[in-house]
Amino acid sequence: MSLYPTEQWLEAYGRALDESRALDDIASGWGVGFNGDVLLVIDDVPLADTTLGDLPDEVLADLPADIQEGISDVTLAEAPERFGETLRPSLPANVQDLLYQIETKVHDGTIYAYVGLEGGECTGTEVLADPGSRDVGYVVKGPYQTWRRIVDGRPVASAWLNGDLAIEGNKVRLVRYGSVLQLVGDVAADVETTHLFPGDAASPGELVLDEAVRQPVILGRLAERQASLVTRTFSPF
Repeated sequence: MSLYPTEQWLEAYGRALDESRALDDIASGWGVGFNGDVLLVIDDVPLADTTLGDLPDEVLADLPADIQEGISDVTLAEAPERFGETLRPSLPANVQDLLYQIETKVHDGTIYAYVGLEGGECTGTEVLADPGSRDVGYVVKGPYQTWRRIVDGRPVASAWLNGDLAIEGNKVRLVRYGSVLQLVGDVAADVETTHLFPGDAASPGELVLDEAVRQPVILGRLAERQASLVTRTFSPF
């Protein structure tokens, strides 16, 4: 079980992408001859609104109960400074790592997650300390609460149609490989996940749109998979 959004979760997600047979079928041409790497931009990460006491029980499980109680009101935005170099070595390793990631991988409330995609394979993942350190072909941007719902199974297409996600990149290729980014979202929902931050409830309108989009997305993916299989079967190369 991986905490979302952390480096450990992104590593598990990369493995799930690499093992996805559906991605092999649908995205065999994605990133071949063009940059198919994707930057996932997670805005509005609620560090200032989340206290250590709000975290899943497993995060602080190795701390004595009295210490947990004493730090329960400290927000994640305050925690790295509150637990400086003197106190931090006494904390459990997972808490030290979480504080390190908050300090180095969250930029003004935003996380930048790089996902390398080429020929149906995941070529690597990384939570970027420097958002400009990777050259990507596509940027998918949205607030944390939207990404949280996608990890829980919301269709990417629904979030995009509702204006909750913005997608930047070559539009012609997005039409050609319409199911690739949707599948990238679906694979995220397959990762065993514990959410680091509490979630907001979806509106009734969002739920209706999600269901309206879900069936056509499945049918479109099947059609693309069949087309890809036929192309490879009859290709002379």
